[in-house]
Amino acid sequence: MQYLYVLTSIPNDYFYEQFFLSASSLKLVMPTADIVLLCDTITKETLTGNRGEYEKIVSKTIAVDAPSGMLQIETSRWLRTSMRRLVQGDFLFLDGDTIVTKDLSSITKMNINFGACLDSHTPIDRHANRDRFIASDKKFGFTSHLSNRQYNGGVLFCADTSETHKIFDRWHELWLFTRSKKTIRDQPSLNMAIYENLSCFTELDGTWNCQLVINYLPYLANAKIFHYFATNLAMNTSPFLLASGEIFNQIKNTGVIPDEAMQLLKCPQAAFENETRVLTGKDMLYIIDSDYFKSIFLLRKKIPWLFNFINNLSSIGKKITKSHMVRKSRKMDGGVSHYN
Repeated sequence: MQYLYVLTSIPNDYFYEQFFLSASSLKLVMPTADIVLLCDTITKETLTGNRGEYEKIVSKTIAVDAPSGMLQIETSRWLRTSMRRLVQGDFLFLDGDTIVTKDLSSITKMNINFGACLDSHTPIDRHANRDRFIASDKKFGFTSHLSNRQYNGGVLFCADTSETHKIFDRWHELWLFTRSKKTIRDQPSLNMAIYENLSCFTELDGTWNCQLVINYLPYLANAKIFHYFATNLAMNTSPFLLASGEIFNQIKNTGVIPDEAMQLLKCPQAAFENETRVLTGKDMLYIIDSDYFKSIFLLRKKIPWLFNFINNLSSIGKKITKSHMVRKSRKMDGGVSHYN
């Protein structure tokens, strides 16, 4: 059983550092794990000096020539959709932005061909990106949304069987098609490939890909893999301490994981910010997912003085409204409902 990472990286980004941190967490939990790195030859040429420490924890590096003329992100997707034919034997694929928290060897006992977890741990009809998923499918003539399932490609179990090769061949074919339509994302094509081959697919429970963005609390205690980044976090700050640019910079500058990060890796379930809030309820989640809320967030981030001005006006408006509500309430129940 192999544990596979796919890497396309240049010295200026954080992708190598994320991979190195993830692979180190895997080695910490499973010291004898057979870790394989699949990368393109351009990336491989940069894995020297501080970017060469990974060789101490991987069993094998496979470097392949990607098609010329591709952007770095396109090369990454080309490798991901090609990894089944480029790597021999069963493997569990892990995105670089993951942290392994528990032994993963039990995956082999499931006797499955291909497995993945729900995106955001929720079906499409309750997903914050429901409309985007459906619109994307319709754009390409896909129908995977009819299953009411959208699967996340961050953790994939891939047996070396003809059924799994069939899914990957289709995934790669569909990704090339969506790329020709100016869409680089590979999740729409992955989900369509799964939908066309449901008899060969097994849905994994959320502990195998605990996405620390939304709906993850039921899986947190028993999670085997934390997946800490998502495009959703462009509108948020991750509460997970190992999703830290400061840690990545220290790895970049020294080539090794700093002591404080190693301590967090020993108990990643506790590696969260002290100041956090859990938001629940349909009304609250609707507000958080709204473009209105996101515009307020961006305003606070990009033009803080204007945000503060509007917030002060809102504070005055809240006091006036609350005062009116208290006066009205006092006539009915003595002001109990709106006293605080």
